[in-house]
Amino acid sequence: MRFDVAFAEFFAKLLLQQSEELDRILKGCSRTAPSPSHYPDGNYLEEDKYSPGFLTLGQKYSIAIGSTVVLPCKINETENSSQFVLAWKRDIAVLTAASVKVTVNPRIRLMPVQGQSEPHVSLSTGYNLEIRDVRIGDAGDYICQIGSMEPKEIVHTLEVLVPPKIDYISPANKLDVHKNALVRMECRGTGNPTPRIIWSRRNNVLPSGEPNKTGTVFEVPHANRHTSGHYKCTADNRVGQPDSREIVVNVLYPPEIEVEQQTVHSGVGHEAQLVCIVHAEPAPNVIWYKETTQLGTTEQHSQQIRGNKHSLIIRNVTRTDLGNYTCQASNTLGKDRGTLSLSGLPTVCYFESPTISSYRDQYNISWTVQSYSPIEEYRLFYRLQSASKSHLLHSNTHDKPLDNHIYSHSTYGSHSGGAGGYNPGGHIGSEQWENVVIPEMMASYNGMRGGMFYNTPYNYQPGIRHRMSFQLKNLQSGSNYEARVQARNEHGWNRLSSIFHFSTRSEDMELEPSAQPAVHGAGLLDKGLLGLGSNDAAAPYFHKSSTCGGLLLVLLAVAVAMAASQQLPLAAGGGLSA
Repeated sequence: MRFDVAFAEFFAKLLLQQSEELDRILKGCSRTAPSPSHYPDGNYLEEDKYSPGFLTLGQKYSIAIGSTVVLPCKINETENSSQFVLAWKRDIAVLTAASVKVTVNPRIRLMPVQGQSEPHVSLSTGYNLEIRDVRIGDAGDYICQIGSMEPKEIVHTLEVLVPPKIDYISPANKLDVHKNALVRMECRGTGNPTPRIIWSRRNNVLPSGEPNKTGTVFEVPHANRHTSGHYKCTADNRVGQPDSREIVVNVLYPPEIEVEQQTVHSGVGHEAQLVCIVHAEPAPNVIWYKETTQLGTTEQHSQQIRGNKHSLIIRNVTRTDLGNYTCQASNTLGKDRGTLSLSGLPTVCYFESPTISSYRDQYNISWTVQSYSPIEEYRLFYRLQSASKSHLLHSNTHDKPLDNHIYSHSTYGSHSGGAGGYNPGGHIGSEQWENVVIPEMMASYNGMRGGMFYNTPYNYQPGIRHRMSFQLKNLQSGSNYEARVQARNEHGWNRLSSIFHFSTRSEDMELEPSAQPAVHGAGLLDKGLLGLGSNDAAAPYFHKSSTCGGLLLVLLAVAVAMAASQQLPLAAGGGLSA
């Protein structure tokens, strides 16, 4: 009933307006309306006092779903504005007519515009349209129309913004794939505007190294154990909160073993820990072997598992515990093994002395080594670096170390002298290596012994880390040298160290005397005296590279001794005659 009354009122006013206009024209009314002033988008304002015009421009409103929007429609008030009907329509459906709400939608409300003065125009009036709790179906064009012979209208476009929502994901939760297989995941989302799909991985980058990637499909061509993880698909269109889903990728593969430390150094009475890092899916079964004997859990041997770290712990190591060990891992897809060695030998020596000497013809060389057993002796090798080698040293081609050769104590003497000298590096045509065997416990050799002067006696102190220094003399000034060193304990010789390079100065440095000795357990090596004292207890440990040079020194000593024996009686006789 209310709808019929509203339409009747609307059409009655429309007919009345049209009849009055026709009457004025027939009576030859001399007053004519001025030309309208046009607004953009087809909206215009007629400034005469008979026909009202719009003070509002049509525009687009982008509103998030669930919000409230007010669509304005304001006209200027004229003498006859009350005779014109202002109506709201959506497409062809009438929502309101004048002050009457036609639609039954409870979320739509008319909001009358109170008469107010606008700049350069008369009082304004009109009706705004309010839409509460905006929904997706509310999107579209809303028309505010003035009823006349030629209807005037403005158009508002309402766009409803919808937050993103993932409506499809594949696989739904977890993906199990075998090693080297294709991994394919797909994710799609809805929303307005259409959301972007972004892929990422929890607590990690993607397998390609990128932090994220955009696209509905994400693929990894060849899966490996590094492909496993929690992959996140995120839909985002900057409306509301992004929507995310996760896919767990689990790569199935046979065991892959990494040995934490190939050689583990220990000693009798100490504890040792051998570690294999095992990667496998499904979880592997790990067995430890000593040589070919499978090891179980005993008071001395125990096994520990922390994540993928599998450890064999040996308490109170004995000599029989030293040797080779194997960790073997297997699952339904295959097996793998890693080999380790438990050694009582010293570790490889590490040089720690400066690379430039403080003197022209001397150099104090020092190194450290770790050994759980007392060090019995060291073998120090050094040689003058040739010009070609010096050129290589200053280029980037000198990175490859020499091969490490181990010589037993019994066979070492054959390399300690001779015309050919000793060449531990095995380089043909290089300078000959000079070598010195240095006992660790040197207290019994204090003083001048066998052509060697020890300025500081060295006593062995129990511990794992050992340090030794040695003074090389009669070196060439302004020259480059290289050195290597080995250490021996009760279990044998360790591997030769890497090549160490040092240089002598062209002129000596002026050094202030130090309050404390700068060298711990150091000795002085006079190359000119190496051949003397062959009957001394220390003589077997020190050698001269050149046999000829040593022989000359021995002959010189014999000659001096003979001369002394001949001159002694003469001197005595002379004394008596006096």
